[in-house]
Amino acid sequence: MIRHWAFFKQGDTSFGTFYPKHYIVAGYACIKDAEAAERAFTESGVDVDDVRAASGDFVINQLEAHHEANWLQRAQSHIAEFAGTEAGFLEDDAELARKGGAFLFLFAPRDHHVAHARIIFERHRPHYARRYLQVAIERIIDTRVRVVD
Repeated sequence: MIRHWAFFKQGDTSFGTFYPKHYIVAGYACIKDAEAAERAFTESGVDVDDVRAASGDFVINQLEAHHEANWLQRAQSHIAEFAGTEAGFLEDDAELARKGGAFLFLFAPRDHHVAHARIIFERHRPHYARRYLQVAIERIIDTRVRVVD
């Protein structure tokens, strides 16, 4: 069963893959850190309906679990995997969740929302944060070190 979270204003999939368009997804070490960031956002004036912390278990087992996708969605998902965008990010999310991590979702349809998010992220630093745009994924923060061959 494909599950959707009503929190997302414009849906949470693209080509059968988890893709919360116009949202920043930030990964934190634990739910306590994600919830602290959520509070910081709401205290800074962000509407409570525009920001939400969620456990890694919820994200992986509820949002990213599309086990019964139709054939077109599965085919499109393979295209996304080939392109290396969403699939790589989903792997990062799964790894963080396995380590007890948590996530923060922030509705950020405009650049000024991202500028505001950067200010809050300075005080509540995630491991990574990325914004899902119409046709691209923008890296906001990426503190992970990557080795390139």
